[in-house]
Amino acid sequence: MKALGNWTSPILAGIMAFIGLLASSRAADSAFEVGGLLVFLGCVVYIFAAIGRHFDQAGATH
Repeated sequence: MKALGNWTSPILAGIMAFIGLLASSRAADSAFEVGGLLVFLGCVVYIFAAIGRHFDQAGATH
């Protein structure tokens, strides 16, 4: 069950990143534009951190 959680959270972060880009592209004012970009960047950083954690754990077991 833990392996399923390792897959679902980055996938959900990818969906949230896409939603952040949509919010930014259709923004009526600068607050939504900046907020959408911050959501996108935060999710991208989270996804790369999840990838790094995966390879760190894989390297530790081998």
